[in-house]
This record gives sequence, structure tokens and C-alpha cells, in this order.
Amino acid sequence: MTIIQPIQIDVARSAFEAWDSLGVNGRVERLARTMTLLPEAQRKMAVWQLNNAQHEIAETLVMPGPTGERNELSTQGRGPFLCLSDFETDNAKVGLVGQIFAALVAGNPVITVGLMGQEIMDAILDAVPEGIIQNVAESAVDSLIEADHLAGVAILCDADKAQSLSKRLADKSGLICQLVEETNLDTLGKIATPHYILRFVTERAVSINTTAIGGNATLLALGSMEE
Repeated sequence: MTIIQPIQIDVARSAFEAWDSLGVNGRVERLARTMTLLPEAQRKMAVWQLNNAQHEIAETLVMPGPTGERNELSTQGRGPFLCLSDFETDNAKVGLVGQIFAALVAGNPVITVGLMGQEIMDAILDAVPEGIIQNVAESAVDSLIEADHLAGVAILCDADKAQSLSKRLADKSGLICQLVEETNLDTLGKIATPHYILRFVTERAVSINTTAIGGNATLLALGSMEE
């Protein structure tokens, strides 16, 4: 059976590279503009996610390597994330803000769901490029979950739902789709941990030859010099 790719995935993928290329600090600067539009509890969660991202993933690490080679390790976004909640309490809204801001600051486009997602999207929309955050009706969720190029699903739900959704995503073809679940609505224990942001990124390693052509040429010349 052929599954038609939802238009929201195509829009998100088109916007992904430019958003990811801003880097963590560039995305923080954009997202920080939304703080005055969020209620206090949601704002505190959003601020924490932005600060945490700067601490956890903003720095490019220089790794050990042989002479003449520079190896850099950094992170990049994974791709479009679907962010939603099975609950509609005030604390669920705080958790959903945490998911959305973590996904966005990590470099991913986000698709929210329903009225609760729409409220959060409306606060963010003017601060980010077109296509970086979208909203869909709940009836569109199944088609998005089945989309080949969905990078992940961040959801507040109970443990049974998390287990069944994990299996569903594992059985998909195409891009590996990450499940980022929060099952404790009272404490939001996973969303409030420093390493939560790592669920939304993938590692990027760059190896640079620092000897360059001129350096190699000099070495060759030294080796052929007459005594």
C-alpha cells in the first residue's frame, strides 16, 4: 500500500536545513522572543529548555586525533517532530511546551496537534521562519505517524500508550522514527532532565585535514633536499 506523504512533512523538510544551520545560539535568540507571550509556568519551562540546550549541545567539541587532522563533534537536528499530548491539564500544557521548545532549539521543525498545540504555536509562529512550526487536526495524526520522513514523536501519554506507539514506530519503514515519551504528568521527570535534549539530536562529526597542500609540499621538498 502506498502512503501519501502529508504536506506538513514536505513543508517541514524544506525549512529544516536553514533552521538547523542557525546553530543553538541563533535558535535560542529567535525563540527567546516568545517568552512574554507564554503564561508563567510555561515560560519557566521554555526558558529552562533554552538554557539547558546552550549548556548541553551548543559547544562544538574538538576530539583527539593524529597530527595533521582536526576532528570536531557537534549535534544537529533529526528532522520533523510531531509533538502532542493525550492530556489537557495545565501541567500537560507545561510539558508540551517543554517538548516543543526542546525539539525546536535542537534544530528540528515541529508539528503540533489540536487546539492546545495551536495555542503554543501561535506564541512561537512570528519568531521562527515559515514552516518551522505547524499545526494539524487530531484526525491527521495517524497519517503523520506513518509518514516515511517523520523523525520523531514527542508525546505525553500513559505507559501503555507509550509501549504500543514504540512498537508502531519500530515497525515503520523509512527513516528511524524516535519516540520521546513522558509518562509522568505530575513531575514531568523526563522533560525536566538535562539530557532530555539529546533525544532530539543526532551527532555530527567533521574531520579536517589541517596539513593542507602547502604543508605537504614543504615536507616533500625537505625530503628531497640535497645535503
